[in-house]
Amino acid sequence: MEVILDNYTITISIVIVSFFTAMITSIAGAGGGTILLAYMLQFINPLVAIPIHGTVQLTSNITRAFLFRKYLVWKLILPFCIFLPLGVFVGLIIFKNLDTQKIKFLIGIFIILTMLIQYIKKNKKINIPKNFYYFLGFFTGIMNMLVGVIAPILAVIIKNNLTKKEEIVGTLGFFGLIGNLIKIIGFMLIGFNFFEYLIIILLMIPSTILGSKTGQVLLFKMNEKTFKIIFDIVLFSLAVRLLF
Repeated sequence: MEVILDNYTITISIVIVSFFTAMITSIAGAGGGTILLAYMLQFINPLVAIPIHGTVQLTSNITRAFLFRKYLVWKLILPFCIFLPLGVFVGLIIFKNLDTQKIKFLIGIFIILTMLIQYIKKNKKINIPKNFYYFLGFFTGIMNMLVGVIAPILAVIIKNNLTKKEEIVGTLGFFGLIGNLIKIIGFMLIGFNFFEYLIIILLMIPSTILGSKTGQVLLFKMNEKTFKIIFDIVLFSLAVRLLF
């Protein structure tokens, strides 16, 4: 698949989707970035889509971490960050040796498995020790490079330790902030040219900031059950398309 960014209709649609997915993430804590990447992969080579997505998501993460800064849970954030850079390094090595179709297939499978885990584990809590977050950071670093998004699984895990929605949204935002920042550095080290795609990045960034702010306002007004049904249908449909 060629990179299709010279098509204005596709570019505008990606920018619009980035707004709504940032809004979704601010409301639900995670998942918007997954929909955004799945949508981008309908038109853009994954070797390009994942770095661009990481750059834009970094903006969304910074915005959410700032908006919910009073609710950040540092006792989970600090151990999460320790081994994350090592995971990114391992993920980069694997990423360089995968072809684009395998990456798309892997992302599709990962999204569907994540959704299954969420439904199986629904309303069930398990005791997750704080030390587990050292391994979680390492695992996140690897998967961030291979599938581009891991926030939905992080959301499933973090809900075992946190109960306030603001803490979940804010802490997940900071997880994404540090994860995407190191991922971007990793892609730069292997020679990815972000300046080649600067226009679409600059168009998507303000869209995600506005979407994050809108989501914060709607956080307490959204019908969660209806939102979840629509969200899952859209995400599953996009994931299935990546498999074929």
